[in-house]
Amino acid sequence: MQENFVTSKSDACCNFWQPLVKKIYAQNADVIFLRKRDVLAAFKRLQNAKPNYGFEISYKQESKGYRDCDKSQVICLRKSLGGAALIEFLVDCDAKYLSIRFSHIDVGNFNVPCERCWCNLDATLENLVKFVDEFPNYNEQSSRIIMEIEKEQKLKEIVQNTIRATVSHIMNSTKHQWKLFESENSFLLEVAFDKGYTIQMSFDIQNYLERISALQNVLKQTENFLKEIPFPISIKALDNRRL
Repeated sequence: MQENFVTSKSDACCNFWQPLVKKIYAQNADVIFLRKRDVLAAFKRLQNAKPNYGFEISYKQESKGYRDCDKSQVICLRKSLGGAALIEFLVDCDAKYLSIRFSHIDVGNFNVPCERCWCNLDATLENLVKFVDEFPNYNEQSSRIIMEIEKEQKLKEIVQNTIRATVSHIMNSTKHQWKLFESENSFLLEVAFDKGYTIQMSFDIQNYLERISALQNVLKQTENFLKEIPFPISIKALDNRRL
């Protein structure tokens, strides 16, 4: 199977957003993990320093295991990014665990965890503010990525319809029985000849113009060749590239 011609929109957007979210963490091995009251104080300082940003502080119950009782209380700093996205900074002081949870209409949800004391809290909050400030620009870039992928998807659809229609038109003008098989990104044409012989040709977005234009000539040459052979033979292509 050939590599997918079109990357899914969610995968492409996830590849774009994840590195940006990961950069929010300011790692520092020398920083000791703070107590709940210190984390809450840092969140409130940010909230007071940026009153127009709409940061929300709350407590949440987060699961630590498979059982309902395996839960701990985490402090959550939440910021809604319009109707497009939401970001949460979660701190579990008991488990010494931090996580940034990001959700976006084009991505879905993903977590970026940071365990133990590898996070400089004040510097991380500064980076969070920078991320919020840059979000409109990031979101515009994400939208452009989606537009390009949608163009590729439309091109792929046009190519597939062209291959179906052109192959059908050519083969219906011949006496041969034929079948056109489709995979995700390519086609396989199977043509039956006299004496029980069958040939196969593949088409994809890279080679379909060249191969379809040569299809009638290939059929004619194959027909003439089969008329000349005095006994049954087996032909195997050396190029065994898969669809």
